[in-house]
Amino acid sequence: MSSEARQSAEVPGSPQDVAARVEQALLAEKCTITQRFPEALAVNFTTRKTMLSWELEGQIVVSPGAAGSRIDLVLNTHHNRPVALMDGAKNAKSAKKLMEKITASL
Repeated sequence: MSSEARQSAEVPGSPQDVAARVEQALLAEKCTITQRFPEALAVNFTTRKTMLSWELEGQIVVSPGAAGSRIDLVLNTHHNRPVALMDGAKNAKSAKKLMEKITASL
């Protein structure tokens, strides 16, 4: 069973503007940007560790969409952390919450 979680959202605005605002939203959530792909409007990031959860690895890609831009988010268990039975459900919940925070900040 995969622990990968995916979320997508359509938002108004050009992909370049949305990508810049998404990156600011990630930094506001105390995520660490591990890699930037400016030509693809994508970033790889790591969420912060909390008392109840390990870090997660993620990627966000911004592309042109029907409403202006499409945001695609993928979250997965960090490669240096143990895998647990409930990771899939927990990652899905984390991905949904992160996408809600990102779209609310736009």
